Amino acid sequence: MKATCLALAVLLSAPFCLAATPDGATLYRDNCSQCHGAGGMGGSIQLGIAKRGAGGLMNGPDTPSATGPGKMPIQGPKLVGKASDWTTELFERAVLKGVDDNGNPLSGEMPHWGTSGFSQDHGKLPTKSEVEAIQKYLQVLN
Repeated sequence: MKATCLALAVLLSAPFCLAATPDGATLYRDNCSQCHGAGGMGGSIQLGIAKRGAGGLMNGPDTPSATGPGKMPIQGPKLVGKASDWTTELFERAVLKGVDDNGNPLSGEMPHWGTSGFSQDHGKLPTKSEVEAIQKYLQVLN
């Protein structure tokens, strides 16, 4: 009887284990820190290691480097204390559609994650909970 109850408990709890809260720190590190800096304070975008793809930046050698003779590096904006304080809806719109809090398009270098998917998701579009986890992580850095 104990074995049957234990097996039933394991089976019933399995779906809850699969629905774990996304790790905002890992999502930020893997998808955002390259441009916005490790601490969300802004950083230099290294376009020489990326190419423009449908909706975002992808690995590849096709894009000329933003650095070098006669070229200025492109700076990714600060997020901590700025975009991290937007409403959840505005932050999600910025991440997924590339539109800022005033309704203006973000920089052309900003991936539209809503069409390309995060790096570890293998092309699957980001979920609302993943975007919220990134924003919460940035708020902790604030």
